[in-house]
Amino acid sequence: MNVLLFRSNQTESGERLKRSIKALDNLESLTDCWNMQELRRYFQTPDPLPETIVLQAKSRQELQALSPFRFRLEQVFFVLILPDADAETVASAHQLRPRFIAYQDSDFSEVEAVLNRLEARSTPARDISSGLTP
Repeated sequence: MNVLLFRSNQTESGERLKRSIKALDNLESLTDCWNMQELRRYFQTPDPLPETIVLQAKSRQELQALSPFRFRLEQVFFVLILPDADAETVASAHQLRPRFIAYQDSDFSEVEAVLNRLEARSTPARDISSGLTP
């Protein structure tokens, strides 16, 4: 699994999130973005995005700054980490149409579980007795 991670730079929750993603069973690569300018470069290039994106918005303003990328985000599986559970914040988050929402004060074990399940679904099932893929 290839993951693009946008996280709050130098925060405890950002470090916990990165550790959770690094613990994924089938992580092939992790691209770590620390600022909005770097993230914009990824979204503005015509190159394909990684199949999985995890975005951690440290504020409601940062969440709003992600809205221009909504159509690019619809092309991939993406998880959104919110700064709070305020109704306005959650409503803004749903406009981006993430596949999963978590909050900064969580331990991110649910994010890890969701990404592991995603990888399990996208990996072809193997016939254990013969070692062949269907």
